[in-house]
Amino acid sequence: MRGVRAAKRPNKITAASHTRKSVSPHSQEDDGGHWSPAEIREIKQRVREMDDPVRYMLVSEFSRRFILYYNVSDNVFAMNNPEGGTLFKRREAAESVRKLLGKGISIVKYTRQDKTLKRLTP
Repeated sequence: MRGVRAAKRPNKITAASHTRKSVSPHSQEDDGGHWSPAEIREIKQRVREMDDPVRYMLVSEFSRRFILYYNVSDNVFAMNNPEGGTLFKRREAAESVRKLLGKGISIVKYTRQDKTLKRLTP
């Protein structure tokens, strides 16, 4: 076809290839594994939490047959189903949520055994 120009093809070099940086193994971003004391404390705390099977749940007990378990993500109570409640790793976190909920809520210890929850406190 005479007189018709072919469309210009875009350049195959992308913007990403122009902005690549060569990173040396000893760049400033890599601090060589030197962690601050606060970071080390945080890692040790998380390892202790993973090793500890005890978790805490917010419970409202009316009787032994009627128990409500609080679910934080949905802001609802699950009736007679501990699987429907939220397990907290830290008691302090459970305490702060309990204060927001008001009276009548207690904190109960649980642990997982064979994919089921076992209550540790009466």
